[in-house]
Amino acid sequence: MKRFWIPLLVVFATTPVAAAELALVGATVHDGRGGPVLADAVIHVEGDRIVCVGSRTDCPLTEQVDTVDLGGRHITPGLVDGHVHYAQTGWLDGRPDSGIGTDHYDYEALQQSLRDDPGRWHRAYLCSGVTAVYDVGGLPWTLDVGESSGDAANRPHYQAAGPLITHYEPVFGVISALGTDSFLSMASDDAALESVSKLVEMGARAIKVWYLDLDPPKDQRDALDKRLKLIGEAAREAGLPLIVHATELRNAKAALRAGASMLVHSVEDRLVDEEFIELLRETGADYAPTLTVGANWRRAVSSVVLGLTPPPVDDPNNCVDERTREVIAEADTLGSSERVSSSALGRVFAGLESAGASQAIARLNLARVFQSGASIVTSTDAGNPLTVHGPSIYAEIEAMESAGIPPSEILVMSTRNGAAAMGRLDDFGTLEAGKLADLIVLEDDPSQSARAYRSITHVMRVGELSPVSEFSAR
Repeated sequence: MKRFWIPLLVVFATTPVAAAELALVGATVHDGRGGPVLADAVIHVEGDRIVCVGSRTDCPLTEQVDTVDLGGRHITPGLVDGHVHYAQTGWLDGRPDSGIGTDHYDYEALQQSLRDDPGRWHRAYLCSGVTAVYDVGGLPWTLDVGESSGDAANRPHYQAAGPLITHYEPVFGVISALGTDSFLSMASDDAALESVSKLVEMGARAIKVWYLDLDPPKDQRDALDKRLKLIGEAAREAGLPLIVHATELRNAKAALRAGASMLVHSVEDRLVDEEFIELLRETGADYAPTLTVGANWRRAVSSVVLGLTPPPVDDPNNCVDERTREVIAEADTLGSSERVSSSALGRVFAGLESAGASQAIARLNLARVFQSGASIVTSTDAGNPLTVHGPSIYAEIEAMESAGIPPSEILVMSTRNGAAAMGRLDDFGTLEAGKLADLIVLEDDPSQSARAYRSITHVMRVGELSPVSEFSAR
């Protein structure tokens, strides 16, 4: 039996540890199911699967099993980010609809480079302890990423919804590249059904509807709600979940009535009422808070429009790639009036005016949803400006704690619930025999503080244990 002590791992920090049989011993295990933690535990891995989680008595080891001593550490399932966008970068260059820098950034070339190398984001997620991501909207090429992702040690689980269906016509043709668009129409019943059929043909893993309160006039909303139900029925017939962007209470209720299995943002226009809570309970839908993305958007746009110093990237383990850092750092070059549209200026000041209220409402609503017992899925909306791929999950988790969610519950929301939302709970999300060996090693206790995830030292993906520095960008 080969025995590795965790300090010794520093010696081969650039070399992942893999063996036909490997046991992690001595750590405190938080299995993701919400029960008591297991101190001085054993996690026995064969190949890419967990074969035993328990005490040293429960999981006896033979001489053939290599062991890694993790005494004093904490192990959780790999984190799941339930809302990301691989076709976005974490900066304004990935959002031409912002009205900023559209003459400066080459969106076509950007999308080609992202399609050619999704590994930029794969590495950032694994470096941050995220072993599964749900891409809930983007250009059609994002649907192909899953085909190449599979179960490999150098990438997270990945599945995607592809283009979004929407009634908001001004966005068509704005976020488009490579001869494709990020949006499909629901201008009529026939158009809506055709859009669902296109997504099924493309291989989408979910049907996403961008259901905004901007258009059409409110007296036409009931008819639009019926069309949303039609989309929900078509999604069910195709065996796909309906997931909906609806940040207004009225529209969120309409989405739940239409059969949405996941609301991909908080309700932020008003406090949720009992009717909403009952709909969540009855449908069993997941609630994805995305508490931090709005403030990040405002910080990004304000830094350009107001000529401020580019905000620092919150990246404790150096997971963000150099290109992303560089493009954020050059924000001051976008501040000229020629590169900021008047509509962008208007959005900045309108957003700043309402920011405090919407953030407060979102946090209060998260607390209410939690108290109701409904399912909550940790989600960042990564790819949006300053919500960078990978480490943004730390600020999101900490915002959830500040909204009143206990750290032990956040652990379940960030592992088990995310896997369930992706329809993959049989494969990952908890540490149990038979599941894929996807886990992370922390120095600090995640049941005591949400900041513990920043103390990550190692990530295991399909049975291969790697120091996070293996995926570091620097």
